[in-house]
Amino acid sequence: MNTYELTIVIREDLSAQAGKDGKEVARIVKLVTDFAKKTKGEVNKQESWGAKHLAYPIKKLAIGQYEHFVVTLAPSEQSVLDKMLRMDESILRFMFVRV
Repeated sequence: MNTYELTIVIREDLSAQAGKDGKEVARIVKLVTDFAKKTKGEVNKQESWGAKHLAYPIKKLAIGQYEHFVVTLAPSEQSVLDKMLRMDESILRFMFVRV
């Protein structure tokens, strides 16, 4: 089992639309925590860094919602979570770093 830091940038426009405040962010957090539990890993730490201005526009958006995780996963499971996050359209960017 390896420990990874995972930082995700989520589309701010989806979380701010009509009554959806935080629901998209909560869905992404639940996706990561449920995946870790299902694969016998664990989420050691989860922080919400809030909405921040991006250094440059991504998909014509200037603001993103940042979430940061410290997770323990098997190396083979990290690649599976990587593929799951790539397929989610509400995620602008993410980055895994092995600690």
